[in-house]
Amino acid sequence: MAQLAVHVADAHRMMTHARAVPGGIEVTYADGAAGLVPLAALPEVRGDVAVSTIELPNPYLLIVRGASGKVAEMPWDFVRHFCDASHRPKAERSAVRGRQAMGYRLRTMREEAGFTQDRLARAAKVGRVTLLRIERGEQSPRFATLAAIAKALKRPLRDLLVS
Repeated sequence: MAQLAVHVADAHRMMTHARAVPGGIEVTYADGAAGLVPLAALPEVRGDVAVSTIELPNPYLLIVRGASGKVAEMPWDFVRHFCDASHRPKAERSAVRGRQAMGYRLRTMREEAGFTQDRLARAAKVGRVTLLRIERGEQSPRFATLAAIAKALKRPLRDLLVS
């Protein structure tokens, strides 16, 4: 008879345990990954010599309060980098795909509107090289830059962000 197994969906995102140890915070995920987040990696509490409280209000957020009262809030993906060496390359590949998809949408909208890169850059008051890099997926734009581009194209900002 075959054995049945079930796994928690998104277990790689769910922190289940955190405790203060010398030098940092030891964290465990639902998928079994574990690691140490060094206090030195947390600018908010870097100068503190001790941790006063640790909270996991939900599986996706770790809150650390230093002895001075300063607070560091860490989302699951920040912490995961310290627990799983393979996470960073996956996250970086995902970010590249996201930038490329946005660049493709932007280029398509620009061409549909009949704009050259130079004309859109002037209308949006951004550098043409910046626009070029965004279209190529080489650069993550600031929110204000995207808003200016959407306005110049007379399109809702949402169109640039969502396919």
